[in-house]
Amino acid sequence: MLAKEFGKRLRLLREQRFLSQRQLAEGIKGEPAHISRYERGLFLPNAETLIDLARFLRVSVGTLLLGEEEAGGGADQPIGDITLLERFRDLEKLSRKDREVVIALIDAWVGSRQHEEIVSKRIKRSA
Repeated sequence: MLAKEFGKRLRLLREQRFLSQRQLAEGIKGEPAHISRYERGLFLPNAETLIDLARFLRVSVGTLLLGEEEAGGGADQPIGDITLLERFRDLEKLSRKDREVVIALIDAWVGSRQHEEIVSKRIKRSA
């Protein structure tokens, strides 16, 4: 029973972070087949792997293993996509000027996408 519930939580957390089983396995230096077995509830990871999974997914061991609620509801990590989160952490290492350039690029791109959506909706309404 514990293995099945753990598997469901692991899969949900992985999918919420837009990770494939392979990406998760690479992130903990494991094998995709092991991730698959965990998610299907066939096996539980050993303690070391459990800790690696929790760290990589940025949750507590209690949350991952038992489904315990974390204090703060995960508010420490507003970015669920691990790849995106890692990129932002890399950007924090840049100089202030470089970070400002990246922020300007992101703002421009997001603004462009929002403009496209507004225009698309107007076209659909008028058609």
